[in-house]
Amino acid sequence: MTSDRKVSTDWVREQMKRGEPIFFVELRHAGDRDLAVSKARGALRLLDHEAKDHLAQIPKERAVVVYSAAPGDEPALELVRLLVSHGFDQAHALIGGFKAYLSAGLPVEQIGEGRNMGRLRGM
Repeated sequence: MTSDRKVSTDWVREQMKRGEPIFFVELRHAGDRDLAVSKARGALRLLDHEAKDHLAQIPKERAVVVYSAAPGDEPALELVRLLVSHGFDQAHALIGGFKAYLSAGLPVEQIGEGRNMGRLRGM
């Protein structure tokens, strides 16, 4: 995997400022209990071992940024390799994954069981 397939949150922010459409793919490990409260706005959420079965849901005509919710970027890099081998010329892996995305203050949307966490705690 060449370094040109890895992008930073600064790159993502710059693309957004320029109005360039980005399609986000979030990879999750099947064994993780999903208590996520947010994801990148509009992201397609996939289990890492099932991602290859969902290639038809990913557009080829625009930039695709894959990130992992797990530590490390390897799951995202593996999917980017697969995407490139299937003709996705604009596929990239986000350095630092979702943690970096959140830290950069990029747009998110609320999802999953995490939405109800406040109610569970009596808030």
